[in-house]
Amino acid sequence: MTLSYRFCAAKRPPEIPGRRRPSVRRFVVFFLTSAFAFSLGCVEQNTEASTATSKSVRQPYGVPLRSDAELANELQNLCTRAEASERGLALVEFSASWCSDCRKLHGMKQASPLSETLEALPHLTINVGRFDQHRSLLDALQIEKIAHWSIFAPMNCTEPITRWTRLSRRTLEVSSGAARNLSPADLAAWLASLRKS
Repeated sequence: MTLSYRFCAAKRPPEIPGRRRPSVRRFVVFFLTSAFAFSLGCVEQNTEASTATSKSVRQPYGVPLRSDAELANELQNLCTRAEASERGLALVEFSASWCSDCRKLHGMKQASPLSETLEALPHLTINVGRFDQHRSLLDALQIEKIAHWSIFAPMNCTEPITRWTRLSRRTLEVSSGAARNLSPADLAAWLASLRKS
């Protein structure tokens, strides 16, 4: 059974006087213009990222995504600073930009007395992405949650962080969990109480 053109044409809705039918050409022009504008935005973003002085990609609250080689270099620097410091300790924070606890903790680190305590304590924040960055390190240190602080007493800077002595560890779910009532003063007191044995 075949339908004739006349039969199909008879089913077309009636034309409305004074109203223009949308044309395919107008749709194609709109689509191409939108795609071109979007590609310009992407090119600008990529250009900004490529002209950055560091190879690290900055996240909204300043925690860079590092390669494994960059992280190894940063940990080496952290160990050197820890050995030269009065207490000989280092704080390593595991964080991500999407984590609400991490963002709140970042704000708490700016408040007194925690900010003063952190000035005297060598520390490094490691951005774990969506747990897809530095996976072997997370597994070796048994880090399953973020907004996590570990306090280390490194003895030999030629050794990897997995061989450093860990004095204490704490997951600080300051906006979603048990650590909700912690204040910057509480965290400063906790850090001050830790001593190298």
